[in-house]
Amino acid sequence: MPSPQAESRVLREKHPTEGAERGRLSPRREALLQARIKDLSLRLGGTPLERYIAQLHSELEAKGLSFKPQCYLSDEWGCPSGVPVIGLPFYLADPDLLSIEAELGGSAETEAEILMYLRHEAGHAFNYAYRLYDTDEWRRVFGDWGRPYQDDYKPRPFSRRYVFHISGWYAQKHPDEDFAETFAVWLTPGSDWAKRYQGWGALKKLQYVEDIAKRLGRTTPLVQLAEPDFTTEEMEGTVQDHYRQRELDEKVDVELRNAFDHALEDIFWGPGEAPVSAATLVQAERQRLLSTVGHYAGVSRGVVRALVDHLAERTAALNLTLHPDDSREAAMQLASLVTVLAMNYLHTDRFFED
Repeated sequence: MPSPQAESRVLREKHPTEGAERGRLSPRREALLQARIKDLSLRLGGTPLERYIAQLHSELEAKGLSFKPQCYLSDEWGCPSGVPVIGLPFYLADPDLLSIEAELGGSAETEAEILMYLRHEAGHAFNYAYRLYDTDEWRRVFGDWGRPYQDDYKPRPFSRRYVFHISGWYAQKHPDEDFAETFAVWLTPGSDWAKRYQGWGALKKLQYVEDIAKRLGRTTPLVQLAEPDFTTEEMEGTVQDHYRQRELDEKVDVELRNAFDHALEDIFWGPGEAPVSAATLVQAERQRLLSTVGHYAGVSRGVVRALVDHLAERTAALNLTLHPDDSREAAMQLASLVTVLAMNYLHTDRFFED
């Protein structure tokens, strides 16, 4: 199934061939960009990932589950449809590759995020291992597993019918993701889910996971297949090719021209009226906007990124300025503008109505 990072952690800010970024890379990392991924001989063994996977298995055991999904390195987070194994991004297995991800992508997973994604993917794996999605009980609680995926799903922020785990209200994307997110919340140590979700429609989903774990926890899985999908040994392209393709996949074209110039002129001062270029503030707030707007609005980070980049370009083109003492207020207004426009796009597929 599609990985949650398609919606929740699209962190690709710069093309890896851009001169400014390339100039910051060490010779070792330059060589890595040119290397074929399959030739890097990446392994889980001997990396911090071993410890995270061991923690996942320990958490499963603590919940009474004998099932321990196998893990492998791939191009992204994921669990092949119907196969109870977990793929982890290859760059997590090498500190230099992780540095490239952080530098070219804007950030990389923290330890907490790695564990969050592992628990989510373990939910998929548990679902597939016992073919829960084929049962009437599962369908009554979560819906039709065979429902087509929609890349641009339209979540309802703060809906109490779903748990909140991965940003962007990811449980609302598909019944399979709903189960995986519910499982992850149930599995997380100290989540106190019964109290946290008291009065929510999502509570019955958590109770289903609790009940099914007690029933099946020590039984043999129905699906013993552990065939990984698209391992690093099969990745013919270079690290640079990986980033290029990812950028193409996540690119969102916006034709806004000067549609929001008036809003920017309301937030900032005109040319020469203040000592600082307003574009510097937009750039400084870029990563924060990508994280927070996507987190709460549920809008694709690709959409938010395209919008913020457009506003940065227009701010620079208009030569707008800023008084340093006004930075906090301007940042709040900018965040409000981006949020409103992103929500317009989420619900109408456009940033504004003609």
